[in-house]
Amino acid sequence: MRIKNFIFITGIFLTLSSCAVLKTGKDRIVPELKVQLKINSLHAKQIQEQGVLGTQEGDELALVYSLNAYDEKGSLIAVNNGFWGTRTHQQNALILSDEFDKISVPIPRGGKVIATLILIEVDDYKGERKLAKIKSQTRAERYPKFMDISSFSEDQSRPAIDLIAKSLDIAGYDNFKSRHMNLSINDELGSTRQALDETELGKILSGARSGKETYEMDGSQINEKYLYVLKYDLDVTRTSTSTVAK
Repeated sequence: MRIKNFIFITGIFLTLSSCAVLKTGKDRIVPELKVQLKINSLHAKQIQEQGVLGTQEGDELALVYSLNAYDEKGSLIAVNNGFWGTRTHQQNALILSDEFDKISVPIPRGGKVIATLILIEVDDYKGERKLAKIKSQTRAERYPKFMDISSFSEDQSRPAIDLIAKSLDIAGYDNFKSRHMNLSINDELGSTRQALDETELGKILSGARSGKETYEMDGSQINEKYLYVLKYDLDVTRTSTSTVAK
């Protein structure tokens, strides 16, 4: 009886494991498209630390970004993360594309993608060191275990910081949210998220719509106003294997 139970439980585990992404053999998910996120520029039009208090020290900035890929059923199949920072920048600083890493994910036929970006200003030295450790979990596709798989519709409704935290957790950087929130002094200057389904990806691929986006992050912290302008590009191309996709 114990042997039967063991076989039954093992069978369930193998069935669940087979639901993991990028299957092998005849059931392997064949990528049709590649979606690339490229940061074009970050312009510090008004830095936070030069607000009402009039300090000239500058803002210590970090930009964390991710791509989440989903299959035709809307199940999460892959993530890729990017990180830039932590460095001090003065008023009107313009950071160009060559300082940011590009990231990409494969998308199967009928698939979807969510791009998420968060700009953080960190004053605490230990916080800078914590955030800088994200670098080792970036620039590579990572695949969720069964318990980490979520849906496109579910992830669309998550706060940006929660979606970033989930992507980093899959990549191997645990508890980003608690580490981020536990810094002695830190500011989330702004975030943006863009969800693209098969139709929107097709429009970018065909040139019917541009993948270039501009997002302004403005607000105030302790009466100090700031304004950052982030420009990025989502590029969609066909993969070399897409011709064999059925």
